[in-house]
Amino acid sequence: MNQNTDKSSRFEQVFYNTGVGIMIVDKDRVLIEVNPKFCEMLGFTKEELIGKNAEIIHLSTEMYKEFGEKAFNQVRNNKTVNLDWPCKSKNGQTVWCRIAGDPVIGADEVLWTVVDITERVTSQKKIEELTTKLSKYLSPQVYQSIFSGKQNVKIEAYRKKLTVFFSDIKGFTEITDRLEPEELSSLLNSYLNEMSKIALKFGGTIDKFIGDAILIFFGDPESKGDKEDAKACVLMALEMRERMKYLRKLWEDQGISNPLDIRIGINTGYCNVGNFGSEDRLDYTIIGGEVNLASRLESSAEIGQILISHETYALIKKDIICEKKDEINVKGIAHKIQTYQVIVSNKSLVRKNMFLSENYDGFNLELDLNISKKNQVVASLEKVLKKLKKHDEH
Repeated sequence: MNQNTDKSSRFEQVFYNTGVGIMIVDKDRVLIEVNPKFCEMLGFTKEELIGKNAEIIHLSTEMYKEFGEKAFNQVRNNKTVNLDWPCKSKNGQTVWCRIAGDPVIGADEVLWTVVDITERVTSQKKIEELTTKLSKYLSPQVYQSIFSGKQNVKIEAYRKKLTVFFSDIKGFTEITDRLEPEELSSLLNSYLNEMSKIALKFGGTIDKFIGDAILIFFGDPESKGDKEDAKACVLMALEMRERMKYLRKLWEDQGISNPLDIRIGINTGYCNVGNFGSEDRLDYTIIGGEVNLASRLESSAEIGQILISHETYALIKKDIICEKKDEINVKGIAHKIQTYQVIVSNKSLVRKNMFLSENYDGFNLELDLNISKKNQVVASLEKVLKKLKKHDEH
């Protein structure tokens, strides 16, 4: 027996006895040889495959053509192919395969090795479905931190400066008894869905929903700095308040006559943030006096009002027009808390021609045309004009 015969015999043994499926196709992609493992994987007999075009093992003509572009043509152009691909068994079921082929030039035949990876792909899809469902219960930032490995899933917390947002719907409790459960669920879900979209748009971490109340914070697990976090939170609140106009109209069309509106409280300060709970059940949340203050500001706010603390005001006053309001007493805090009402952002006022800004050498003027004490402003401006005219006369 010569050397070539020995090689041919060894190849034949590997071809028929290996645990890997093997198919050989010609330049027209006609199956000219298959091994027992390949037949077993797809449920065909050898006779049912030999002489047939490889389209017989593809899910559709389109998939057959796509495989030709992604794999067959690549191999014939001297490129290695290693591809996960769905194939079709004799009974029409999908069998996921890892198909590999080595480069060939000038040859009429291409040999493909095929491994059944259906179990792995199925398990991976189940995990993806599970993680998608799990993501609905977590804020996107927290979800990404956990699954990227940045955050440990264990009981731990740390102090960090955050801007905390509380809101609820004024008058919501009064209508709950008058609505059917389906109507109530629809109303609440539409509201929470709209508010969540806005929160995510501005980068807020949604802590929890408590009925119609929402707790959101800025500064963890991602932060753009104290000022930017506070500014994003207040701009978010302004957009939420504006969105309520659309929702009120929507609810009125559904027969809900009560003029529902939100009230909002915002505070900035150091909070304990992290995972709280037991070894078996954790909740990523924030606690501390600053959180309680944000809640108190929300409950002290009037309908449609955004009430913020001095700490938040100090961070956003250059970008947001606010009005100084009353001091309030807060349980657990010895001194009174100065509050401010958020009016609108400077950019919005400029866009609506409701904010004047003139700045040049020796003269600076910034005027909110929405201010309530307009008579005093007019008197002040007239006083300045008189002084200017008197100065010119001299």
